[in-house]
Amino acid sequence: MRFEVDWLTPSDREDEPMDAFTRCRLGLAVEGQQFFRHEDLLDKHAVQDAITTSAYPLALWFTANWWRLRWEPALNNNELPAAHDWKMSHLMGAAGGGYEWPNLAFASDGESLLLKLRPTRETSGSVRYIERLDTWVSADEFETGVDRFVEQTLEQLNRSTKQNTSLHELWQTLRDERANTWIAAQRQLEARLGYDPEEAPEALLKLLTGLFEKHGETAIQELACVGAEAIEGTIKDVQEHLARTKDAIKLPILSTRAMASALSNNKPGYPWEQGQTAAHETRRYLGIDKGPLLNRRFSEILEAPSQLLDHNESTHLPPIGIAEVRENGSNAKVSLGKKRKEARRFMSARLIADGIYAGKAGSWLPCTNASTVRQKFQRAFAQEFLCPYKDLIEWMNTTSPDDETMEAAADHFDVSPLLVNTVMVNHDHRPRSELEAYQQAI
Repeated sequence: MRFEVDWLTPSDREDEPMDAFTRCRLGLAVEGQQFFRHEDLLDKHAVQDAITTSAYPLALWFTANWWRLRWEPALNNNELPAAHDWKMSHLMGAAGGGYEWPNLAFASDGESLLLKLRPTRETSGSVRYIERLDTWVSADEFETGVDRFVEQTLEQLNRSTKQNTSLHELWQTLRDERANTWIAAQRQLEARLGYDPEEAPEALLKLLTGLFEKHGETAIQELACVGAEAIEGTIKDVQEHLARTKDAIKLPILSTRAMASALSNNKPGYPWEQGQTAAHETRRYLGIDKGPLLNRRFSEILEAPSQLLDHNESTHLPPIGIAEVRENGSNAKVSLGKKRKEARRFMSARLIADGIYAGKAGSWLPCTNASTVRQKFQRAFAQEFLCPYKDLIEWMNTTSPDDETMEAAADHFDVSPLLVNTVMVNHDHRPRSELEAYQQAI
């Protein structure tokens, strides 16, 4: 991720707006793709890779929103009321300044960032962006690219004797925060909750940071992604349920994040590949034959009564799944957070995955709906662990099954029809639009 900056002659008038001192031709190259490619509507509709703009408002936007860009995941459908605030921190157009920025959004999964570019439809301005791209970059690459761009902008301001701007002040504050481990942890927590720096309620931060030592900082950071509106109620429900439940499982593989990392192809944005491969290795390690994982065998693996995986008639369950690992062991109290058998089996498999992914990093292993790398790993693992792709295709004897065949396959593997639909979409046998329509229908 590299900003390509070609500075234009700056203004020599001290009373000019700050933008005038960082005028430039600006491009953004990611993995050999040009993210600022556009049609110049004022120049014979020529296609160009760089725009004439000012670097100052964009550098200021990146600096002000750095923590949220780096750590806040994409919104789920049930978080749409927060969409405007999220867009102001993640959509480049919010940099403003009267410039026509591309329709480019950034969303983090914790280890990588998705750059989602969409063409613009408007033809009333001077440019029309024409590219449609979805590209993942590692967090390190994002940080390096943004840091260099902001520093280039500051260097240009310094050459123009503008050495005491809002950007200078904000950038120094950000550098100090990133260098301080405790402050950085708080800023990450705020961002995952959906707050700008120093805007989260002090009582909420005190509650969450107070849980770091007992349950693990990474677990609490993960829980924060349920959002500011839900976090306190979620933690209360979890604590109350775990205090009274007798449900417990044995995690067959605990604290082997190294295994997950070793299985990685090191491509940013592909934790599902890690999850799928880890599921294969786990089935092999546990001696699970190909095909369905029956409840009796699954219960033996979990060292739990088979009733745990059956329907739960409880009137109130926490909104997430979670395990609380007992000290110096792999036994864990659990709340599966689901009532139906297929969902409880899926959640149990996710908890096995989180034991692999996070292990002894803390006593809590949370399973949420967030789009973080940890949750993606869990979901991909659970899909492949319960319904291996190759076994599914072999049983259906087709890669173009009708709905009736997929429902029969779901019954055979003891999973939900949604899981089978998702597997087929993830392997490009069905368009994602069909999955979205199916999810809305159910």
